[in-house]
Amino acid sequence: MTKRKFLMSFTPSIVNEPITFRMVKDFDLMLNILRAGVDERGGKLVIEIEGKPSQIKKGVGYLESSGVEVKELNEYVSKDEDRCTSCGACISICPAEAFEMLKETYKVEFHKDRCIACGLCIDVCSPNAMKLEIW
Repeated sequence: MTKRKFLMSFTPSIVNEPITFRMVKDFDLMLNILRAGVDERGGKLVIEIEGKPSQIKKGVGYLESSGVEVKELNEYVSKDEDRCTSCGACISICPAEAFEMLKETYKVEFHKDRCIACGLCIDVCSPNAMKLEIW
């Protein structure tokens, strides 16, 4: 089993289709919706898909053929090192333990590979060092 995170963008013409349901039923995948913003004008979902790599590939192919724009997520969350004050607020709020205080330097390190793009670190970051560039 593999887990991968994606950003799905919907146009108004397909926003009422049961696309996530079909991903579960037809491709035997587990979906975890990490963040959602959908209305009649379209929308975006950040999802984690778990399943066999071949099934994930087929499921993503289905999404694309249905008119959903699909992008792998890892590149969307970023930390601006110049703005970060290493206050540590992100460490205590992150459910994925994507942040670590380095004891040698007292600097906060961001582990992008652990990030689930939930956005909590962005909400608590008063210097605005964390950015989610998908909304």
